[in-house]
Amino acid sequence: MPWKSGQCKDKDVWVEVDAAGQPILEGGRVPVRYSNKAGAKIYRAGLSNVKLGDGAAADLPEGTSADAAEAKPKGTRASKGSGFGKAGTRTAAQSTAAAAAAGDLIASFSRNAAICFTDGACKGNPGPAGAGAVVKLPDGQRFEGSRALGRATNNVGELTAIGMAVELLDQAGFDPKAPAEILTDSNYCYGLLALGWKAKSNQELVAKVRALLKTRKARLHWIAGHVGVAENERADALANQGVQDSLRMR
Repeated sequence: MPWKSGQCKDKDVWVEVDAAGQPILEGGRVPVRYSNKAGAKIYRAGLSNVKLGDGAAADLPEGTSADAAEAKPKGTRASKGSGFGKAGTRTAAQSTAAAAAAGDLIASFSRNAAICFTDGACKGNPGPAGAGAVVKLPDGQRFEGSRALGRATNNVGELTAIGMAVELLDQAGFDPKAPAEILTDSNYCYGLLALGWKAKSNQELVAKVRALLKTRKARLHWIAGHVGVAENERADALANQGVQDSLRMR
């Protein structure tokens, strides 16, 4: 991903930007780093605290997330730090803010982009698991899929769903050079696939999904789950369909 020099609270930083050179919003916050070296910690700052410099964007080596440890995939900065709370315990105000942030993010995408919604689910963790994905192409065509995963963890479901989104793009014949925006409500997946976390488990699956993402001009984004985004709710339903299919596999 490209980064531009800038400032955050009067400190020099690098700010992650999109192809147009604008800061990338993830759950209402902007990824920043204080070093351009490999392994630099990546933080999330409020947009109002970030100012871009005049320099050109540059591709930087992978950094590492400064968020909570991988062992706590949900309820870390992507959900708590955003102020959106957790699904099932959010206040009405938090739900409204989370829905607005998701809407703003989606509205910021290019009209030429495919938008992919992904989700994983399991009954017990581990337990019967499933994955679901919905892909919307710029011309309005829509593709979706559900997959039974047998006995697996929720994280496996979330990772598989992202891979499924890329596979659906392939099946649809969508141009690999055209932008594809992939949405997940998994902080675990976002950390591994967008922030450069080192995979401590599911290493083979993580490597597979990373390889799939590299075949396309794809970006991964975190959004809060279960805030009324229709396609995200559909991806959840497809993931739970996969859970039911896994139960029948017993």
